[in-house]
Amino acid sequence: MGRESLLDSSLDDDQDLLEAVNDDDYVRPRPSSRADTLHARRRVEALLEERRLRRAIEDDWALDEEE
Repeated sequence: MGRESLLDSSLDDDQDLLEAVNDDDYVRPRPSSRADTLHARRRVEALLEERRLRRAIEDDWALDEEE
């Protein structure tokens, strides 16, 4: 075991000394509104559709190149 590995393991031990967060002090993030949720869902759906279309185009080009 080298000197550097001993130093690295001492850093891991320091993590155990950090103070834990008390559950009573934890503040939950503000729930998103219904409009925010719908907007995010539509954005994800649009990105997935764009990716699907790009793959379809690339596949068609690959088939055209094989002929």
